[in-house]
Amino acid sequence: MVVFRRKKMKKIFVFAALMLIATWSFAADFAPNTMTLTGQSEIVYDFDGAELTIPVDVAGTPAAVYFVLNTHGMAASIGASQNGFLGWHYVNGVDTTVYVSQRYSRDIGASSIVWSGQDADGNDVSPGTYDYYLWAYDEQTARTPLCDYMMIGYDWESQHNQIYTKGSDGLPLAKPMIAGNVVWWDSADDPPYKNFGIHNKWEVGGDPTDLTHLQTTWCAMYQNKAYASVFNYGGPVFFNDFNNFIHCSVNVENTTNTFLKFEWVTDGEAILDEGWLGWDELELEDHGNKIGVWSQKPSCYTDGNYVYAVSPGLHQKEEEWNKLRCVSFDGELVFDKMLHEWYMPDDNGPNEYINGAFHHMHFDPSRTNFWLLGSHTSCMHEMIDTTMIIEDADTDASDYIAWKNANGDYFFDMAYQPDFEPAWVCLHDEETKVTRRDSFSVEKNGINFISVSYLGLTSFGVSTQDGTAIDLCAYSDDTVSDNQNVKGGGLVCSGGTNYDGLYTGSALTSAGGGWGGKTIWYTASDSFAGTITNEPSAVEEEAVAAFAVDQNTPNPFNPTTTIGFTITEAGHVSVDIYNVAGQKVDTLVNDALSAGRHSLAWDASGMSAGVYFYTVKSGDFSKTMKMTLLK
Repeated sequence: MVVFRRKKMKKIFVFAALMLIATWSFAADFAPNTMTLTGQSEIVYDFDGAELTIPVDVAGTPAAVYFVLNTHGMAASIGASQNGFLGWHYVNGVDTTVYVSQRYSRDIGASSIVWSGQDADGNDVSPGTYDYYLWAYDEQTARTPLCDYMMIGYDWESQHNQIYTKGSDGLPLAKPMIAGNVVWWDSADDPPYKNFGIHNKWEVGGDPTDLTHLQTTWCAMYQNKAYASVFNYGGPVFFNDFNNFIHCSVNVENTTNTFLKFEWVTDGEAILDEGWLGWDELELEDHGNKIGVWSQKPSCYTDGNYVYAVSPGLHQKEEEWNKLRCVSFDGELVFDKMLHEWYMPDDNGPNEYINGAFHHMHFDPSRTNFWLLGSHTSCMHEMIDTTMIIEDADTDASDYIAWKNANGDYFFDMAYQPDFEPAWVCLHDEETKVTRRDSFSVEKNGINFISVSYLGLTSFGVSTQDGTAIDLCAYSDDTVSDNQNVKGGGLVCSGGTNYDGLYTGSALTSAGGGWGGKTIWYTASDSFAGTITNEPSAVEEEAVAAFAVDQNTPNPFNPTTTIGFTITEAGHVSVDIYNVAGQKVDTLVNDALSAGRHSLAWDASGMSAGVYFYTVKSGDFSKTMKMTLLK
């Protein structure tokens, strides 16, 4: 086995050297043309049935824009309710969607969207205060290659590669990190050997074709035959310093699993942390490995607070087994819970499936401990609040489910076609008749991004904060339009960096005798959140409650960024920019402003890269913040 590892790494090093020579003459760093979507933070409207003009400003790229209207501050009063066709849409304790617009194509620059003042059913919306959102993506520009050596989604596999946008200090990284592992079927050598245990890291921003940017380590304990392995594993969770990672590891023969921690060793063998959990401290039952042994590995996920692991169900035709597990970064088991809603023994599918085997997860950055769960072979997907499970592992699904889309959802349901028999099947595995969800992701304002395959040119769908469908979408350069090839999935990067947008995979086809799709592509995307109200005084009272200066966004930036602040009363305000030497290099405002919230854009095109400071002064209040300009 040692010889095998050395030969493999030698091949990698030789290949890397050849790639470096071959691409030296035309190497270019990844520098995407990002999108910035801006609206009006507070819009006053009488809710009198008149049309409302909503300002929209698009910078960077053209945009396909959608307008979403949700209730505001009503979550606590919204109890469990079932609605939608066949009762597919369940909501409980969350603000709900009132209206979703059509798609609006907007060029770069200032424009607007007109709303009729009516809800989705054509009724006038009642007066009050509502949250509104603008979400957009670039549907006109061809995708840009971001990395030629990693994947971002895996169809029936779990999302083994994840995007990290914050460092150990909790601040946005200058460059996001894509980190994960190689799936079992991505073979570099002939069977029986597979790339089990190989882990990759890729710092976004380098030359997509330069293999030397790909960092690699491996866990020797996993490197053996794919189907006869004693140990098996799925995607890891990396600590924010990227020097350590955690696996949920399966002992296939004993049908147990545990959590293991490793130290990253670049171009070497990862070091197992013998003092952190492991088989001697935590051994969990794992009936689910019967299907997980070859495809749906128990991948780990994190929102920075806890480590979660899915333990996919048994083969879908057998008994219930859909576990969600949670441990702390200190190595404490928080909960080990069966999610019974994924067990569907009464589903009328032709394959007699009874388990949804959820294996995709992604946290909602707009809400603490909210997680989007999904499966590639089940139409059901849901948002859960794990706070309640952390507090009480026996809590019922009616409490921890925030919303759920199940059988009868036209948006992502399987076998909804009028001529399909049997009708309205939620569990199915027939490519030519159903869609598959390759990956799930949630962006900064809670808009859900779900990659799909087997749905013609459609590559992803988007939905609102309560799961209501927004649209099914395609990229401008989509070419795979049949129902046979997997699209490759994708994730959202929305951490306030200069690389925010949609990261997508390539179509996985069997052309040429092997699986392809080892390129990650970039498409610009952004969202904006504001408020529409007939009670401006209430909004103003909230706005002027305290003097506050926000962290600029994006940060780091290149070359423009936005500085937001709130002042308690009308008066003279100054916003000045300083370099690290304390010299004033720019003034954004030096004038009287009204009380409330304000935002200013700074264009640093003429400045050198480095750290800068901005100081906001209003009356007796003053605050200074740090920001970083990249070039």
